[in-house]
Amino acid sequence: MLARSTYFILRRMLRGYIGFVILILLPLAIITVNGFAVGDDFVDENGLSGMEMISVGIIIGFQLVGGFYTMEMIKEDLFSERRWRMLSLPYPIYIHAFSILISSVLFSVLNGSVMVLFTYLVFDVNWGNIGWVIFVLMLVSLVSQLVFLIAVTLIKRYKVAEFIGYAYVFLFMILSGYLFIPIPDMAIFDWINQYINPLALGETAIIYQMQGQEMSEAYLSTGMLLTISAVLTICIVLFGRRRLT
Repeated sequence: MLARSTYFILRRMLRGYIGFVILILLPLAIITVNGFAVGDDFVDENGLSGMEMISVGIIIGFQLVGGFYTMEMIKEDLFSERRWRMLSLPYPIYIHAFSILISSVLFSVLNGSVMVLFTYLVFDVNWGNIGWVIFVLMLVSLVSQLVFLIAVTLIKRYKVAEFIGYAYVFLFMILSGYLFIPIPDMAIFDWINQYINPLALGETAIIYQMQGQEMSEAYLSTGMLLTISAVLTICIVLFGRRRLT
């Protein structure tokens, strides 16, 4: 039932053309404009070109934004008048919720993969092992979808849950240095980026793999993403069960 429900929800997402504009065309436009603005001669401290540096950050960053798909569909299907129709489905409500979660992850990773291939073919971005890149995108997306699922499930007022979603996205973008807001040089922020921030963890896992060295750092980052996903899954099972039954 889970696989079949996921299939139909994913088809439903693929019919939303606005999603493709927001999650593919918009980030590609940002990458193109900023990449050419930085120029071909720019090389950062990790040895990445301007286009490579911007592509990694923007593509991973939009995996965080994809969590709004889970939040909106959960609200629409389970916390509105439509819930009574969902109760007639031949499987429990929580199965439908997890189908939305899985579909959102797949949809977000599909969009990210299209951008990875586009930047590889058009801008000659050297991603290294693209399979590894897609795996990391999936982990970042999973963390984000779980965060948004927890927010919309545990907080009854949707506007508050939505605010938390925006705060989650912008906070970790700020800590990663993408919104040009100066961050104090404090150990706590370095610790958050190294062990909690999914955007920074995803960047580390991909960049070290692109460089072909220090794979222990890449493995540590993916391990932290898996750990965070496990903790969030336990939280939704323990605390969100009442509203998903």
